[in-house]
Amino acid sequence: MSVPLDIRLANPGDRQELIDLLWRASLAWEVVRQELLDHPEVVDVDPELIARNQIFVAQRGDRIVGFATIVPHEGNDAELDGIFVEPSAWRQGIGMALMHQIEREAKAWSANRLHVLASPNVVGFYTAAGFERTGEQKMRFGPAAIVMVKPVA
Repeated sequence: MSVPLDIRLANPGDRQELIDLLWRASLAWEVVRQELLDHPEVVDVDPELIARNQIFVAQRGDRIVGFATIVPHEGNDAELDGIFVEPSAWRQGIGMALMHQIEREAKAWSANRLHVLASPNVVGFYTAAGFERTGEQKMRFGPAAIVMVKPVA
């Protein structure tokens, strides 16, 4: 029997577990692994985002298996600041469940569009979620990110 997936707001006590998950998910991609190991200070979860109810957690039982962050974007838009899923739980619908939660939150914010900077590794995921490519942006590490956007329904 499968343990159901629950989506909830992050709380301050989740922060270290989210950082640890962020490390595991980020280091799974070889293209940025060494740069992250050389600059561990960039792997963090801002406690202010937790306090402002901008991080949603996917949980199975008592285990956090993913999280997503939404932040304001210029104009009346919102930005998906990232979705991170436990690598051992990839391709199980967790990322899409978090995406749907972020879309509901963007709608609650009355955002017109939802933006994301996507690693080339996950463009297919965001395309499947309805995002369209609008450009590229150089990132601190790794290849250029793909700038993507979708209307908030």
